[in-house]
Amino acid sequence: MSKPIHPNLRHIRLFTACAETSSLTSAASALGITQPAASQALRRLEELLDATLIERDTMAVTAEGKIVLPRFRRLCDLIRQACISTAKAAIDITEARLTWPHLHAITSFAEHGSFSAAARTMEQSEPAVQRAAREAEAVIGIALFENFGRNVRLTVAGLSAARWFSLALAEFESLRDELQEAHNHYAGRISIGTLPLTRTFLVPDLIAHLANRHPLARFEIVEGSYAVLIDDLERGRVDILVGALRKNLVSKTLHQEPLFDFELSIVGRADHPLTRHRGITPDDLADYPWVVARRDTPSRETFNAMAATFPKDKPARQSVETGSLNAIRGVLLKSDHLALLSRHQIRYELEAGFLATMDHPLPGSRRPVGVTLRRHWLPTALQAEFLSLLRKHSAELI
Repeated sequence: MSKPIHPNLRHIRLFTACAETSSLTSAASALGITQPAASQALRRLEELLDATLIERDTMAVTAEGKIVLPRFRRLCDLIRQACISTAKAAIDITEARLTWPHLHAITSFAEHGSFSAAARTMEQSEPAVQRAAREAEAVIGIALFENFGRNVRLTVAGLSAARWFSLALAEFESLRDELQEAHNHYAGRISIGTLPLTRTFLVPDLIAHLANRHPLARFEIVEGSYAVLIDDLERGRVDILVGALRKNLVSKTLHQEPLFDFELSIVGRADHPLTRHRGITPDDLADYPWVVARRDTPSRETFNAMAATFPKDKPARQSVETGSLNAIRGVLLKSDHLALLSRHQIRYELEAGFLATMDHPLPGSRRPVGVTLRRHWLPTALQAEFLSLLRKHSAELI
């Protein structure tokens, strides 16, 4: 018999019940199965995880079982949250009928936007994925999908369910990593969402340090707009978001932790005409085209405040809009464009003499940088080590 590639949710519930009652018989009774069936289910779960969870002679939870138990409890709680719209009396029944393929089908559809794309990712047929998603909808008992023209999309309830299911899937992956870490085998993965300020100097430095310490570990740096990365964080597609914090973040599921402050400077190529000026005025700045950050970012807010001081007959020329530091550098080096950047972002270019900062203060440009995390998130040892290093290195920047 081939080893299963994903867990059976009934097996997970059996193990948690067994751990809580210290009795396989009681756990089997609670799930409405026979004791031999329960024993076989527990064995299959242990084979999947390559771990011993319960001592058979005493029914005590093993050291590995103590790692698994809180993760499985969290996983079940997350699935339960997806069923919160179900009638209260039916939540237990609804939760018990959901399967791993149900969760995977809904989350894949949410991530890729169609059943065909989800099927390709899951390496299954489109009818199979659609059938699993519709079964999940029937089990939960509320509309998860709606027709939008010729297309199908998730309802508000469907988007909510997809988020909770995605977090449940991520919890299982963290569990796998944590079991390996318990044996001093750091081969897990950490996904870090990065905003422009920290992509070039902070996150890469920390990853290089950890990669040397744990050569089998895998690190993913995810770039994108703030809105996209926040959505990825809420769904568990990234573990941590590092970058400029937002004043207006109001969330029941996320929280921000300030680490250090940064200030912006006006930057141009090293031989830019304004590098020879002292006492640069708003009129001088208005003479040149600008590379500006994307809308609704702290850097763009600072630019807008500065541009408001330009002469009325010389409005700011917002020639290029981008969030890519590589693009900004390329434009600055080949033209008279100016941009607002932190010295941290361009430290190598400043040291090499390729770029220079202009002699013009930017009052009010000080902004907090920090980390955004999911509330009640339980990091693996690798993730916790990254966070510890991030806090330590950030303290040196204050």
